Amino acid sequence: MQKRRAPETAGIFEAFGWMLGYLFGQGVVLAVLVAVLFVAFFGLRWPDEQLVIKLILDLNLDRSFLLIGATSLGVLFLIVPAVRLREGPHFRERIGWRMPTHEEIVYSLATVVPIATLGNLTYDVTHRWWSQGFRLWPFAAALRETSLDMIYSTFQGVPYPVLIVALALGPAVGEEIVFRGVIGRRLVNRFGLVQGILGSSILFALAHGSVPHILATLPVAVLLHVLYIWTGTIWVPVLVHFCNNLLAISMVRFQIGTQDPVSPMLTAVFMIYLFGILYLLRSRRATQFGM
Repeated sequence: MQKRRAPETAGIFEAFGWMLGYLFGQGVVLAVLVAVLFVAFFGLRWPDEQLVIKLILDLNLDRSFLLIGATSLGVLFLIVPAVRLREGPHFRERIGWRMPTHEEIVYSLATVVPIATLGNLTYDVTHRWWSQGFRLWPFAAALRETSLDMIYSTFQGVPYPVLIVALALGPAVGEEIVFRGVIGRRLVNRFGLVQGILGSSILFALAHGSVPHILATLPVAVLLHVLYIWTGTIWVPVLVHFCNNLLAISMVRFQIGTQDPVSPMLTAVFMIYLFGILYLLRSRRATQFGM
C-alpha cells in the first residue's frame, strides 16, 4: 500500500510559526557563533568586562562577517532540514527545485528595476509619514525609524563581496525557501490564490521590522510569489530577490542616486513596463502549457 503524502496546506498559525522559526534560527546561529568565539578566546571562564569590550573593538565585531553574514547563511543549515522534515522525501519536487529556463530568467530579471523603484518610492513616502508621526505621538519615539542610508552606513569598510554574500545571497535563498516554498505554497493551497499570496507576503514583510520597511517590502513580496507560481521553480524568486538586494546594496555602497527622491512619474512608467513584462511571461506560459 502506498504511503499517503502529507497534505500540502498550512494554517495561519503554522505559517506564523515558520516565520518566527526563521527569525529564531538566525538568533540561534548568532548565539552559537558568539559563544564559540568567546570560548576560543577566553576558555570556559567568564571573562572580565573590559576584556570583552577590548575583544569587540579589536576584532571589529559589529562589522565582521560573523555578525553580518554568518547568521543569514548559517540559518540555512537549520531551515533546509526543517523543510525536508515537513515536506517529506520529495521536498525538492514540491517546492520547485528545477532550474529555470533562459526565457524565465530573462523575463524575471526584467522585473528587478521596476519593482525596486516602486519599493523605494513606497519607503520614501512611508518614512516621511512615519517620521512626522513622532511629533504628533511622542510615545511612538521608541519606534523611531532610521533611513536605509544609516542602516547601510554601519557596513562601511566591509568588503563588497562579503556584503553580496551576507546581505543579498543568504537572505534570498533562505527567505524564498521559507516564505514562498513552504509558507506561500501551502497558504495558496489552503486559502486560494489571492488570500495565499497576501498572507505569505504580509508575513514576509513583517519579518523585515519597521513599518516603512514592511510597506515597502509588500510589493516585492507579491511579485516574488507571482513569479514563483507562474514559473513553478523556487530559483526564479531567489534570483529576483538576490538581484533586488544586490541593487540596493550597490546603490548605497557606491552612492548612486541615494540622495535623490524617487520620481512618481518614473515609477508609473516602470509599473507599465512591469505589467507588460508580466503579461508577456504569462502569455508565454499559457502558450507552452495551455494555461
